[in-house]
Amino acid sequence: MTTGPRTPAATWDPSPRQATPVLPGGAPVRARLLRLDPRTKLLALLVVNALVLGTGPTLVAIAAAVLVAVLIATVTTGAVLRTYVVTFVATLACFLWLPVLWHSTASAFIAAAAFWFSRFTVSIGLAGYVVSTTGASELAAALRSIRIPQVIVIPFSVMLRFIPTVGTEVRAISDAMRLRGVFPGTLGLLLHPARTAQYLMVPLLASTTRLADDLSASALIRGLGATSRPTSIVRLGLRADVVVVLLAVAALVALRLSGWGVAA
Repeated sequence: MTTGPRTPAATWDPSPRQATPVLPGGAPVRARLLRLDPRTKLLALLVVNALVLGTGPTLVAIAAAVLVAVLIATVTTGAVLRTYVVTFVATLACFLWLPVLWHSTASAFIAAAAFWFSRFTVSIGLAGYVVSTTGASELAAALRSIRIPQVIVIPFSVMLRFIPTVGTEVRAISDAMRLRGVFPGTLGLLLHPARTAQYLMVPLLASTTRLADDLSASALIRGLGATSRPTSIVRLGLRADVVVVLLAVAALVALRLSGWGVAA
């Protein structure tokens, strides 16, 4: 019996010139460079939000933005990272330089909006990193390890699976609207919000309701509602990359307490 040519599997070149996996055809594979403990990511998320979403020094926000950019760069180097960097730099520059170049009440309002947009960019960027790199089983194991009650573990686990699914449904509905020629676009969204709600929000609400029921049933089948403590294969522990991130977060806290930097 003869078989056709076998497709070569992904290979790894250990030479210093090529440090990432390569697929057939030479396309690089973006591997996760950091394997952070979920507890570390949750702590970093809480601390960075507390430092950034306030009236602290702008230098703290800049340092936090750099930390978040590095974390995002460990999982992607594409449009997500570019969008994050451009959004933060643009809003920060608007906050710092617009009142200097344009003295008016309107510039003050725009600068205030840019200030909060830049802060929320850091917060949303870090939240996106945590959601995209943390599995439901990892989060459940991490929360159980710090004795969090099941009534909190189960909703968080279901929510972590629900958020990416909603994004997939939005893209699917948008593709279906484009195929039917009824996709409103940005201008149509502004001119006809009711029509956009009819074409997008109604099917999205129906779909997410069904998905929420399916995910809840799946979570119960996996034993998330059991009274006994389940066994987990997720390895939690203190590694070198965890220590580096914890030191970076501690440096942000020290910078905030020192009060050194550009005042907000």
